[in-house]
Amino acid sequence: MQHFEQLLQRLEQKEVVPFVGAGISVAGGFPTWHGHLRQQAKTANLNKDHIEALLANGQFEDVIAEIESQRSRDLFVQEIRDVFKRTGSIPDVVLRLTELFDDTLLTTNYDRLLEQAYDTGEKDAVQVINGLSGLEARQSGKVTVVKLHGDIIQPSRCVLSKNQYDQAYGEQELDLTRPIPKLLSYHYKTSSLLFLGCSLYNDRTLQVFRAVKQEVGDTELPQHFSFEQAPDNLEDLAQRNDYLAQLGITAIWFEKARYEYVEGLLSLARDELRYREMAKLGRAMDPSPTNLQADTELLNIELSHFLRDFVDLMPLLFWLHRSVPKAETSKYLLAMQHVFYAYSMFTEETDQGLVSGLDLVLRALSSNPQFDGYSHGKLSGAFGLFQNYLQAMGERNYAKEKFEWNVREMLSIPSGQFEALLAANSIESKFDRHAIRLIVALLRHGLKQLQSPQQFCELPPAVNMELGDYLALSLSTKLNLATPDRLDDMLTGDINDLCKNAWDNFNKPMEIGWLDKVKMRLFES
Repeated sequence: MQHFEQLLQRLEQKEVVPFVGAGISVAGGFPTWHGHLRQQAKTANLNKDHIEALLANGQFEDVIAEIESQRSRDLFVQEIRDVFKRTGSIPDVVLRLTELFDDTLLTTNYDRLLEQAYDTGEKDAVQVINGLSGLEARQSGKVTVVKLHGDIIQPSRCVLSKNQYDQAYGEQELDLTRPIPKLLSYHYKTSSLLFLGCSLYNDRTLQVFRAVKQEVGDTELPQHFSFEQAPDNLEDLAQRNDYLAQLGITAIWFEKARYEYVEGLLSLARDELRYREMAKLGRAMDPSPTNLQADTELLNIELSHFLRDFVDLMPLLFWLHRSVPKAETSKYLLAMQHVFYAYSMFTEETDQGLVSGLDLVLRALSSNPQFDGYSHGKLSGAFGLFQNYLQAMGERNYAKEKFEWNVREMLSIPSGQFEALLAANSIESKFDRHAIRLIVALLRHGLKQLQSPQQFCELPPAVNMELGDYLALSLSTKLNLATPDRLDDMLTGDINDLCKNAWDNFNKPMEIGWLDKVKMRLFES
């Protein structure tokens, strides 16, 4: 946790630049660079054991050279284009990047997942810089994605073969004056890099960092970080720590092969930064006598928790009891998912299996209306949680069944089960009851979407109404108010304007001054 805290401190100071490797794109449907080269080598009929040995040593350029000698460079490039030029599904871990970073990202990937994730619909919202262009001027107001080895839409300007690596980094020895090494050197000296999905073995990138470290001598450099899967034993762990430390990189470890922890770590960082921001706001706005300092700090923490979670509600509150335009369906569902993801004061009274199931259903419905493998996986997880809830209630369920349910079944079966449960009026918790009504409305919408050729169907009024009832119950409980007939009664004037602002700026950084307005409007006398 000490290393994670060090990362948080640099994130607070806006000093961190993410360095995104191929491992992050795997969840979006792309292979790792290892995996792609392995497949191309197999197609070229190269010796498997020989290729595996080269890949294990990080000798990717040698593998590429052998593939090209056996086939042709044109065919090698064509296969790369076929694999990486297609549109992937944006994984959760990439969405977390959009919540934490709004300036510059570095990547060695050829795919376009980062550009897709940061595309807000505004024209030219993302600036893509080819690493061969070096320190090209950044355009104000845009997220900059630096594609160190090129963009697959321009294969002729991608660094792929050994000869191209030599031209980019130096033939006989490393040349730090060339565009890519110069760019890497700049960020290594001026930013805290966070390596995500990177193998970090002896490739040209690390050779640049090693050369820069030797060049500056005892001059202090920024601390860099890497999310690393733990080796099998302590000896290998110590060796890996030492290897990274020599490059100025601090490892933050997660369990081997549990790649979902990378998203979890980014989510934890996001939530912790929000909390700290709220805590600072609370302290700044509520000066107290010294003898009441401890009580005030506790009050500020509780208020910070409330504000942090209320901010997640605000984009949705703007649409309550109003029709959500079809074009905004995906964004609305994603905003709803933020409420049910992780811990929230407004969901703590609800069965956590239902909350987690809601989170998964919303991920499936907001990400891809065609219900691809990602959506199937999320619905499968939700289906299991719903069956466990029904089992605990003593209702008929499929918790122990091992069938491979299809999408239609995972939408229709729990919908029917929950409708019967509601009709029997056997749910004691009013929070659970409202959550289940919302789940049923969403599952029905999913069934409609499944049968529709449209990109996204218009949300039925039931979704908005059930969400409004659930939030009215939660808000009235937290604010000690009688539940209003319509939640609109609580959202008039300036609060409604702030909710519109929250919707317009959903998934964008929020200024402290804006949060200050939220607090004042909520608690003014």
